[in-house]
Amino acid sequence: MSRATVKRTVPRSEVTPVKETAGALPAHLQKRMAKDSGKGISTAPEDNLVPLIYVLQDLSPQTKQRNSEYVKGAQPGMIWLRNASEPLVDGDDGILFQPCYFEKDWLEWVPRDSGGGFVARHSKCPKEAKRIEDPKNKNKVRFVMPNGNELVETRHHIGYVLDDDGTNPRPYVISMSSSGHTTSRNWMFMMNSVPSLEDGTKPPSFARLYRMKTKERTNVQGTWFVWDIIPDRFIETDQEYERGLTLHDAFGSGEKKIEVPVQGGTEDNEGAEEAL
Repeated sequence: MSRATVKRTVPRSEVTPVKETAGALPAHLQKRMAKDSGKGISTAPEDNLVPLIYVLQDLSPQTKQRNSEYVKGAQPGMIWLRNASEPLVDGDDGILFQPCYFEKDWLEWVPRDSGGGFVARHSKCPKEAKRIEDPKNKNKVRFVMPNGNELVETRHHIGYVLDDDGTNPRPYVISMSSSGHTTSRNWMFMMNSVPSLEDGTKPPSFARLYRMKTKERTNVQGTWFVWDIIPDRFIETDQEYERGLTLHDAFGSGEKKIEVPVQGGTEDNEGAEEAL
């Protein structure tokens, strides 16, 4: 698919959303809210799932008009913010992202030819999983459970999607697997290369914002899209810092979790990946 054809087809809302803040409420009402803090709110991890971001591909069901999972206006190369009011972003424009936490796990899937579907997360590759090498390419390895389910090592970058002016933070997760591991490692190297502070220590990941775009990759099997990550700016306020630290600690403590992933919405293209 030509890069020139990947353009925004979903217009931005003509109505400017209201960005509310409890700090603007009358002092007496804030005192009453503080007294009843937490009432009616669940802090259970299963009720605090953070949605995922996907780079859409030619094979993504979200781009197929006759598929039940179709997202209106979706095209390969676009960024899909699941559950957002405006879920599609042109890959050439990209999103502004504040990374706050990082973790790795192994996702267990039912094979596509058996119906597909997410099964479970594993902190480590299960001992009973069998390592299978591709006879044509020893660098390509699969891990399969005794019941035939497939295991995919996945790297998760958790943070905030922001409007271009740095406002309206929304927590999201960017997951990368297979060929996306290279992109994830390069991003981590980029974070580790941030200039040290005056005392020689490294700033945390949430001290810097990144512009997340998409770009094409092509080999003999076809064309697909991957993340193109560009450093944007350092944070400038205590509010930005506290926001990042709060999300980092929420995932570190297990207070928040990653939502169940969608099969077919990943950053990788299986057909193209065969030749990697």
